[in-house]
Amino acid sequence: MIIEIFADGLDRDHINLKKVHVSCRAIVVKEEKVLAEYLKKSDVFNLPGGGLEPNETLEACVQREVLEETGVTIKVLEPTCIVKEYFLDETWESHFFRCEDTGVPLAKAMLTAEEKKLDLTWKWYDLYEFLGFLESYESTNPYGSNIHQRELIGLLNSI
Repeated sequence: MIIEIFADGLDRDHINLKKVHVSCRAIVVKEEKVLAEYLKKSDVFNLPGGGLEPNETLEACVQREVLEETGVTIKVLEPTCIVKEYFLDETWESHFFRCEDTGVPLAKAMLTAEEKKLDLTWKWYDLYEFLGFLESYESTNPYGSNIHQRELIGLLNSI
């Protein structure tokens, strides 16, 4: 399933496909809890994941990103949806995957300099509490509501 979101006033004839950011996001739920992140400096909640690297498969990307950001080793069960966000200057394409925790003991998270700067933290959130954050949290980030909308759409279409 592909879900498309167009920025205000934008239509299909005016989207920018020259600058496309592709990322992968994991939906990992166990015992009514979802693996999720909070980036304190940017004041947004996220599902674990990140950008696709050259010559990397989407599945390898989501596994790598979750391991790097949280130390949790996952198994990809299935792709669930793609959320495409079209803006005047760029396009964001997020691939969501239903995954499971393999139970392998936690590895040490290997945050990037940017993730450290943003003060990324993660935990197992109560699923309904996290859905509430995505639906109603008033982020101070000017793009916070867009980010939360994307994550909510991906999560709801993956559980």
